[in-house]
Amino acid sequence: MSAQRWRLWRALLAVALAGAGGLVSAQPAAATVPVHRQAPGDETLTWSVRPTPAKDNPERPNFTYDLVPGQRIEDSIRVRNFGDKPLTLTVYASDALTTSSGVLDLLPAGREPTDVGKWIVLDTSAIEVPPKKFVDVPFTMVVPAGTESGDHTGGIVTSYRSPGIDDQGRAVVVDRRLGTRVYTRVGGALQPKLEISNVEISYTGTGNPLTPGDVRVTYTVTNTGNVRLGAEQLLVVPGRLGFPGREAVLEQMPELLPSNSLTFSADISDVWPTFRSAVKVELRPVPTRDGDVFDPSAPQATASAATWSIPWAQLLVLLVVTTAALWVAWRVRRRRHRKTAVQEQAVQVAAIVKETVQAVLAAREPQPAADRAGGQLDGTPDGGRDT
Repeated sequence: MSAQRWRLWRALLAVALAGAGGLVSAQPAAATVPVHRQAPGDETLTWSVRPTPAKDNPERPNFTYDLVPGQRIEDSIRVRNFGDKPLTLTVYASDALTTSSGVLDLLPAGREPTDVGKWIVLDTSAIEVPPKKFVDVPFTMVVPAGTESGDHTGGIVTSYRSPGIDDQGRAVVVDRRLGTRVYTRVGGALQPKLEISNVEISYTGTGNPLTPGDVRVTYTVTNTGNVRLGAEQLLVVPGRLGFPGREAVLEQMPELLPSNSLTFSADISDVWPTFRSAVKVELRPVPTRDGDVFDPSAPQATASAATWSIPWAQLLVLLVVTTAALWVAWRVRRRRHRKTAVQEQAVQVAAIVKETVQAVLAAREPQPAADRAGGQLDGTPDGGRDT
C-alpha cells in the first residue's frame, strides 16, 4: 500500500472512530459512516460494539480482567446492526497503543499482535448481523505462563472493508473499524515509572528591553514501568542573576500504556534573558485505573536542559547608555581642559603685563645727581684754604 493510500485509509478510519467513539470511548460504540463508492449513491452503515452484558455488570463499558499467568477466561462481545440491511463484518483481536495525540488505538490492520491480541481466540473471524439485530461473538483468553506482571491492553475489532474513491478519483479500499477495549492486569508488583528524554528548549526574546521573553520546551515521556498511568507535569525555570524564576503547571498527561511514549511541547512565558536559561521537567505518576494507589514517596521523573538566552535588547540599551555617558564625560573633560588652558594663558598674560608695568615704572623713576655726573668729586677739608 502506498504512503498516500495509507494516509487516506487512516483519515477515513479516524472519521469512523470519531463518529462512533470507537476504541477511544468508554461508552458502547456505534458507527455511522457514509462511504463514497465508484458506483452512484452513498451508503450509510451504523453498528455498535460492546461487551455482552454480564449478570453482575450488565453495563460494563469495556473488558477489565485481573488474572494470573495460566488463567483462562471466557467472554463474548455484542455487535448490533442499526441499519436496514444485513451487515457482514470481520472480527479479530489486536494489541493497543497510545497514539501521538494521546488516545488509545489498536495496531494497524496487518500487524501481528504479540500481547493481549495474541492471547484472545475468537470463535469466528466473520459475522453477518441481521438488520436491527445483534450477534454475540464468544472468545477465550489464556494468559501465557511467564507473562510479566502489570497492565496489558488490547481490543477486539470489527471491520468493514469496501471499495471507494478518493478526492482525486482513484480507487481505494476503505477499512472502517469499530471495537472495544480489553484491559488485563496480570498479578504481581506494580511499578509506576516514567522516563523523560530528548529535552530540547529554545528562547525567544522581544525587542522591548522592559519585557521578558518565552521559553519553548519539547520532551518525550516513556512509560518504563508495568502499569498504565498518567502524570502531573511541572516545568521549572530557576531564577538567575537576580531575576525571578518561573513555573508552569501543565495539564495532566493522558493515559500512557507501558512501553509507549508521548512527546510534549509547551511554552513558558515571562522568562528574563540571563545569558543561559535552564528548564527542569518534573513528572509525578498518577493512577488512571479506579482503585489504584501509587506510593507518594516513589521517585518523580526529572530531566533538565539549558539554552542560550542573550539579552540583546538590554545589551543594546546598555550600549547606548554607556556610549552616551562616555560622550558626556568626554565633553565635560574637554570643557575642563579648555577652561584650564584659558586660565593658564590668563596667568601668563598677567605675568607679562606685570613685568612690563614694572619695567616701565622703573624707567620713569628720577636718578641721584652724582649718578647723573657720572663720577665722584674730590673735596678739601672744611676750614682750610690753599696758600
